[in-house]
Amino acid sequence: MAAECGVYRGHALIAYAELARRSGIPVHFYGLDTFSGLPVLSAVDRECLPTDAPALRETLFADTSLDEVQRRIDEHGLGDCITLVAGEFETTLGRLPATEFFFVSIDCDLHTPHLECLEYFYPRLIRGGIIYLDDYHSVEYPMARLAIDEFMRDKPEEMFHLRYGAEGKNQTKTFIVKF
Repeated sequence: MAAECGVYRGHALIAYAELARRSGIPVHFYGLDTFSGLPVLSAVDRECLPTDAPALRETLFADTSLDEVQRRIDEHGLGDCITLVAGEFETTLGRLPATEFFFVSIDCDLHTPHLECLEYFYPRLIRGGIIYLDDYHSVEYPMARLAIDEFMRDKPEEMFHLRYGAEGKNQTKTFIVKF
């Protein structure tokens, strides 16, 4: 099993599923998101965000819907290998099947959702499994790094950082491989 936490419009989730299919990897993906924008900001989020951050003034990533993402998945012929789960992580993670995961992408921007996802998936990740952390180096969402560092503090795994593309914001991505 595999999962993406923070699907937004589904582009990365579809890319993961297409890559798995082309590589002959039989996997089912779960895509978790509110499909209605970021949840309410916590005190930690408000404290960490830059003072001019749009998230302080408006609900970001609300320009999507469960139906829109499902339609996109179906157009790519991936409906049989992707299940979307709508809602906030605190309620949706417990609805996932009791199984192990080999790949999890966490791209949820905020502090508490990062902790919720890491706390849920880390013990369910197989040895050699990967947790991809999209926002660790994000300038827009510095609370992601705070949550990840807090969670990883007593874990034996090393974080790997890969830089790609032209200079710009959020061009370094982070992942861990479970021991």
